Amino acid sequence: MFKDQKQYLQLLHITSDLICLFIVYWLIIPFFLKIAGLFPTFFPKTIFSENNFCLHGWYLKLFPVFIFTPALFMLVFRGYRKTGVQKNKTILYQTGIICLACIPVLFFLFYFTLHCSFIKSLALTSLPSFFLWIILVLNRLYISFSIKKGCANANIIRHILIIGTGKNAISAAEHINTHPEYGLRITGFLTDKDDEIGNSITNKKILGKVLEITKIIHDHYTDCILFPGDDEYSKYYKFLVNICSIVGLDFAVAESKLPLDVAVNNYVSSESIGNLQLKLFKFVYRHPGLSFLKRIFDFIISCVLICLCMPFWIVIPIAIKLTSPGPVLFRQMRVGKYGKKFTLYKFRSMIDNAEKFQEKLLSLNEMDGPAFKIQNDPRQTITGKILRKTSLDELPQLWNVLKGDISMVGPRPAIDKEVSQYRPWERKRLSVIQGITCFWQVSGRNTIKFDEWMKLDLMYIDTWDIALDFKIFFKTIPAVLLKKGAY
Repeated sequence: MFKDQKQYLQLLHITSDLICLFIVYWLIIPFFLKIAGLFPTFFPKTIFSENNFCLHGWYLKLFPVFIFTPALFMLVFRGYRKTGVQKNKTILYQTGIICLACIPVLFFLFYFTLHCSFIKSLALTSLPSFFLWIILVLNRLYISFSIKKGCANANIIRHILIIGTGKNAISAAEHINTHPEYGLRITGFLTDKDDEIGNSITNKKILGKVLEITKIIHDHYTDCILFPGDDEYSKYYKFLVNICSIVGLDFAVAESKLPLDVAVNNYVSSESIGNLQLKLFKFVYRHPGLSFLKRIFDFIISCVLICLCMPFWIVIPIAIKLTSPGPVLFRQMRVGKYGKKFTLYKFRSMIDNAEKFQEKLLSLNEMDGPAFKIQNDPRQTITGKILRKTSLDELPQLWNVLKGDISMVGPRPAIDKEVSQYRPWERKRLSVIQGITCFWQVSGRNTIKFDEWMKLDLMYIDTWDIALDFKIFFKTIPAVLLKKGAY
């Protein structure tokens, strides 16, 4: 597992532990106190009732102590040093530290603050700690399962395309395959020999020739190129560096084969795969902490907006059904980060099977480049025209954000047909997670030329920070209300 993956997972572990502690403090402990008869009116008619002991000053003051003491213990005992897929004894050790740290805090709460008897305090301390332990263990097991099955997001699972078919390439592949807990997956191999194409190495196919890499990374989800240093492929080194820098892929090279004159003004880290020592060059780098913060922002905002837009979830499907036959939702395969395919959801704004009629309307296309847009598209339904003008057709994409397919802010995800026509420099827009809104969305949308659209996306990638996401997000609100460039 590479260092940035480890850092991202450490933040995931810490955050999920704090959420577990929060659940115990605000739900499980009050539940046992109610059973014990200490606070029979714990569930009042209104949460702001004076009888709700959770709002008492002393309980609120103990909250940060209960939350941060276990996390501090974990840091002191280096409990977050091991992340990812963990052995059972490691899971028991990590979760045990947290639960043991909670025991004195809870005992103080019950014995000294609530003046319970020693036996009752011990019982009320043990039961919440036991439930906390169960929650933490299940959380760790779920994270391990996600990594093993490769169903975690792109910040955790790394898909590697290996250059060469020599002994170094085979050794690296065997190590990756025998250690799925590292979060590394092999996309395939590239060769420079025609007769090797289609063969398999360690159950992974040789996908094509090195010089065809641009086409291959379009057809096969890849976020990192591994150059293990087999001598016969050294001649491709500069070519591979150039391609990776243009399209924004990570490039890992064996230290023993790193040219002395290498000059890459990007993030570099030392990594290892088995006995192979590597230098990892990231041509598009986002700190794991900021990536994690972006994911938290996406999760919270999507949850809030889904709840706030509840009336639309009822009214819009009814309107769609009343004005045209067909499904309520329109599902379409889109291309996400590093070319990963996913299903995008929208409210259907056109007649059913509208994509079948697109070929007949190509002459009416008002966008240059691969994109296809028509201002008065004859396929739109009556309800669809309103949905497109108000951008309400994109509301279901909040579920994509919640799932982690896309972000609230990022380059708009394109269809595969459009991506296949990208020039190499335009593929760099796939080096970050795609989004609902972006510079294009707040700068005129369909009135902007394709090249300018692509340059806006690259500007977003090159100048990104969390503040920029907030800026674009809040500029989207007036852009949607004013229907700027929407059709």
